[in-house]
Amino acid sequence: MTTHLKIPGALLQEIHQDLSRPHTFAAERVGFLTCGIADAAGGGQILLAHRVADEDYVDNPRVGAAIGGSAFRKILQYAYGNAVSILHVHRHDHRGAPRFSPIDLRSAREFVPSFFNVQRMLPHGILVLSLDHAAGQVWDFGRPAARPIDIFQVVGYPMRKWA
Repeated sequence: MTTHLKIPGALLQEIHQDLSRPHTFAAERVGFLTCGIADAAGGGQILLAHRVADEDYVDNPRVGAAIGGSAFRKILQYAYGNAVSILHVHRHDHRGAPRFSPIDLRSAREFVPSFFNVQRMLPHGILVLSLDHAAGQVWDFGRPAARPIDIFQVVGYPMRKWA
């Protein structure tokens, strides 16, 4: 199965702007992207960026950004009322294809399973952006291994696509 993430260019720009905001103690910003699922025939999809509030960050100097339970409760509540997948998003500030750090992968294995408590039948995962690319992984309920997001496509002008 090929996983293809299409994101409007304006939304990607909004996400980058949010992730660029300074925080009083966190070294980086994080957020969430909720995604509607479309079949290969090109059905509709909804993508929304969800900003993590300043007060939901936890001061943890061992990581670039840590968020508390209140941030997760907000996104889980939203997903519970809407049939959406959740992607946890952050950025590495460089050009080229980003990679997940060991901390990114370890923490994802801890928090992604909670996403299935509200939307069991949809894939959920993590997304890391660079200044000009992205990498992602999604999990399906009941499967221990993640699968990559194979294709990223920025729609609108200028359209971009990479695998």
